[in-house]
Amino acid sequence: MLDFHIPSGNDKPHFPTSSQYLAYNYYYSFSRIWGPIIDLKLAKTDTALYMRLRDENRFFMPISAHLPKAMEELEEHCRALDKPLILECVPHKEALMLQELGYKIEHVRNQDDYLYTSEKLIKLGGRKLQSKRNHISQFERRYTYSIRSMSKKEIREECFQMASTTWLENKNGATKEMLDELKAIRTTFDLWEELNLVGMIICIDHHLTAFTVGEIIDNQLAIIHFEKGDTSYQGVYSVINQLFCSQYLSDVHLINRQEDAGVAGLRKAKLSYQPDLMGEKYRVKSR
Repeated sequence: MLDFHIPSGNDKPHFPTSSQYLAYNYYYSFSRIWGPIIDLKLAKTDTALYMRLRDENRFFMPISAHLPKAMEELEEHCRALDKPLILECVPHKEALMLQELGYKIEHVRNQDDYLYTSEKLIKLGGRKLQSKRNHISQFERRYTYSIRSMSKKEIREECFQMASTTWLENKNGATKEMLDELKAIRTTFDLWEELNLVGMIICIDHHLTAFTVGEIIDNQLAIIHFEKGDTSYQGVYSVINQLFCSQYLSDVHLINRQEDAGVAGLRKAKLSYQPDLMGEKYRVKSR
């Protein structure tokens, strides 16, 4: 049986340090930010790093250079539980590999990641992104604003207060998902240096209006973890997206803005930026 434990700083060396996967779930930051919320547990062997979800027979794909061997190890664990093995959020390439091994795969659209080139999000070129350019132009004409880094702890605390009040108030009532996200933001700020994150705020007339948090994996991939703004300032999301990418992510090829979780408004917003690539994810079940 595999021996699972709560993720900690000791697990960081076992995660990829380069863009081995496009899916954001397979990096150390995810295990720390979202681990407490989804009850993620880890187990490490000579073969792989295993990530178990809330159900004892449900996992993410093993992080391993020897995926077939890792699957055998995981199958043995599930046989001891007398339960069928289920994998979630398996990237497309690895899902096809597992299908060749005899596993059943099912595409889960709500889990697909949206990926964009940094050039697209910075330049917003072409007719289809004209509305984004218009939003930014209107914002710049209407408001006097400044941008600042989130490197100082006091700025991050101000951002958390903004997320706890203004952002939730704009949503007309907090759902469980919103409260979970707020907990994840709190964890993110508490582990800022450990997670090696970058962030930026926008202030209008010295009033905090929006913030965004990202992570640079390498020159091929960056991840946007959070992006929150006061929507009473029209165009603020278009502005912070474009400015953050231009200020911090211009040397990165692809930017992962995560999934839409099946939320209609979020899907519309992410599609409106014309993704360059959809990071398809699959559910994989025992042979």
